[in-house]
Amino acid sequence: MTETTDVPASSRISRLGNCEVCASQPARYACPKCEVKTCCLSCVQIHKRELECDGKRDRTKFMPISEMTEREFMSDYCFLEECTRYAEHRKKDPCKRYTQQQRQLPLPLHRLRNAATERGTRLQFMLDNFSRHKENTTYLNWKERCIYWQIEWLFVHMDSETPTRFVEKRCSEQQTLEQLLEKYLDIQQDLALTHRKVLQHHQTAGIGELSLWLRAEGVKRSGQRCYPLAAYKTLRSNLAGKTIVEYPTIYISYEQRPPAGLEPIDSDEEVEAASSDPQPTAAKRAKAETDDPAERAEPSEPSKPEKPTKQLPELKDIYSLADSFGVDSSSESSSSSGDEELLSDDENVDN
Repeated sequence: MTETTDVPASSRISRLGNCEVCASQPARYACPKCEVKTCCLSCVQIHKRELECDGKRDRTKFMPISEMTEREFMSDYCFLEECTRYAEHRKKDPCKRYTQQQRQLPLPLHRLRNAATERGTRLQFMLDNFSRHKENTTYLNWKERCIYWQIEWLFVHMDSETPTRFVEKRCSEQQTLEQLLEKYLDIQQDLALTHRKVLQHHQTAGIGELSLWLRAEGVKRSGQRCYPLAAYKTLRSNLAGKTIVEYPTIYISYEQRPPAGLEPIDSDEEVEAASSDPQPTAAKRAKAETDDPAERAEPSEPSKPEKPTKQLPELKDIYSLADSFGVDSSSESSSSSGDEELLSDDENVDN
């Protein structure tokens, strides 16, 4: 009768070897993605945190055909089936149907964009699946002939990089920015009193000491630039000549400078459509290629333009020219000698 003794788990030899994290216990798990051997849950979490690994197998990783098994073939087949279902689902989704900005706009948005164009504002809309387009409530009141904008107010703080954000749904274009901001700055208003803690610096400074900045769109480096706004002007006047994507975003700062990371724009001369350099024509490119570099260099002394010389045509023998046309030169010579004799007789008669 043989006796069986229990072998401690620490002395067992694992086919995976020792744990690659703690190196003290035999490995029990292998990561499907990076193939790191671990022994317990804590080691698995440590390896994910240090290697930034999500533990999911890369289904598109290259594998030579010699190493592929039935499992890999089945995995590739399932992956292709998932891709097919995903593509079919996107075709049926109405939000993903349009992939270009040149789509036909609904009638309300078309009227809104035309009304903004009449006011000098370039209004652009995003695709239907963007959250900024979904939450936009800007509309045109057809009877009043007035645009009611949705405005995103960002109150900038010196001690914090994250501004305080407010979204106002109905802002008339006929109101000034001072009137629109009164509800946030006047402590007699309920909204200003409710957010007194976060807006106390702006309320103390007052509208006269605040600087307003519109986030730039449609210009070079638009993410780092902004337009200065005037608080005493109407919203319509401030947005004239600007490009707006869905709705305007306005920064409010109690310093007379743009928020951190932004720089002001003084004019609209850097609009991308106007600032793009025109492509040279084929004639200009050919002229640039054929020009002599010495001629393109600036002359040290101004030289007088040379008069064009008239080139005389090359003289040819009249008889050789006549031969080329098949005319007999002897007849030509006899006729010419006869003409000379007649001419001499006439001269004798005159004498």
